[in-house]
Amino acid sequence: MKKVLAHKVAPLLAGMGLMFCSLTAQAAYPDKPIRLVVPFTPGGVTDVIARGVAQQMSKDLGQIIIVENKPGASGIIATDFVAKSAPDGYTVLLAAVGQAVVNNHLYKKLPYDPAQDLTAVSLVAEGQNVLVVNAKQSPFSTGQELIDHARAKPEDLTYASFGNGSSSHLSAAAFTTMANIDVIHAPYRGSAPAMTDLLGGHISFMFDSMGTAITHINANTVRPLAVSGPERSSLLPNVPTFAELGLDQGYNVTAWFGFHVSSGTPADIVERLSQSMKTVSENAEFVETFRRQGVDIISSTPAEYAEFLRQEDEKFGSLIKQADITLD
Repeated sequence: MKKVLAHKVAPLLAGMGLMFCSLTAQAAYPDKPIRLVVPFTPGGVTDVIARGVAQQMSKDLGQIIIVENKPGASGIIATDFVAKSAPDGYTVLLAAVGQAVVNNHLYKKLPYDPAQDLTAVSLVAEGQNVLVVNAKQSPFSTGQELIDHARAKPEDLTYASFGNGSSSHLSAAAFTTMANIDVIHAPYRGSAPAMTDLLGGHISFMFDSMGTAITHINANTVRPLAVSGPERSSLLPNVPTFAELGLDQGYNVTAWFGFHVSSGTPADIVERLSQSMKTVSENAEFVETFRRQGVDIISSTPAEYAEFLRQEDEKFGSLIKQADITLD
């Protein structure tokens, strides 16, 4: 009788043991350091956001988050690396609009499918881009003056961007498309070299991120003419939006960033990362530090971020087609 009972109970206990181990493994996440992959070089706005948020999330998650920069190919290298990583939540991508949406419209073939190979976790940050000109050399005091000149003299003006498909490029594309002006695009490899040429008088204007432009604006080396978002910036309350310049066709462009993990990552891990970002976004002191730099720290649920991506994909797909943005 005892042998029969043992025979029946042993599998049950084994099953319970497996169930317990499984639950323990799930509850343990994260039980080792997390790698946060940034598609750009150190020192830029994306990198600064990544390091600040990583430090705060480490406190919440109880694990170190290591920021790893993998620049190159418009962020394709970093995005592909995360898309092909193990779906365990230990490799996370901080994507900008280019990696999350735009590259899919600019490149005929990518080594990954952003819709199928990546899972949306949460929005992380958002900031406006600002149209600036050289404060000492430019004849333009308003956005309307720049538009009037460009209409009178097509291809007389040149604008810089951080590179093809960047939020800087898209802000300028939206502006020139809605204003119906023909200007020459000069793509650079980042904000710093573009700003250097603007200050040197080699280009006419550029759209820079608020976080980096505000220093030059406060130093009176560049003059702000317009902001790319739907509302005026609290840092530049006297600078108008596209709409206030009479340019309102639904192409407001902001520089936003979000977390992604590889497809197949368990939903509870995705949710844990999303909740951690929510905790960070509720840290008033941390949020204010970035707000003073022109960056809003935000968060969302995975479902909200996925819907946001769908809307942005539709908007930028339309803009890229209308502006005839292509890569050489």
